[in-house]
Amino acid sequence: MSSTTSRPIGGGRTQITDGKTGTILHTDVSPEFGGGGTTFSSTDLIGAGLGSCISSSLEPLAVRHDIPLDAISITVHKELGVDPKRIVRLAVDIEVATTNDPKIAKLFERAAHSCTVHRSLHPDIESPIQVLFIDRPAI
Repeated sequence: MSSTTSRPIGGGRTQITDGKTGTILHTDVSPEFGGGGTTFSSTDLIGAGLGSCISSSLEPLAVRHDIPLDAISITVHKELGVDPKRIVRLAVDIEVATTNDPKIAKLFERAAHSCTVHRSLHPDIESPIQVLFIDRPAI
């Protein structure tokens, strides 16, 4: 079991401390909801957690199939609803800067769907995942 501690620090900002490592990060309410928007919002962290979880799931597959890790990029597009205010969609684009390989696409998609965060999302949250092979140099 893990834990985090969150403390309001004013102006819509929150300080979050990881219970195990002591690592600190901050969130800020988005400007459209009265905050400063100076860093991640709480809902941004849900998208970031999904992207990070998928990244961790893809890494062993990439290594096994000789795909450089810097050839992979995961972008999560978050959409909020207004009534009630909640996340309604987290669309995931997995970009792979290698030759198009349907076998790898299927493996990556299956791994992404099996990540713990993706499996923990409420069924009302749309969460499509697509694997895109792109022509760009690795970072």
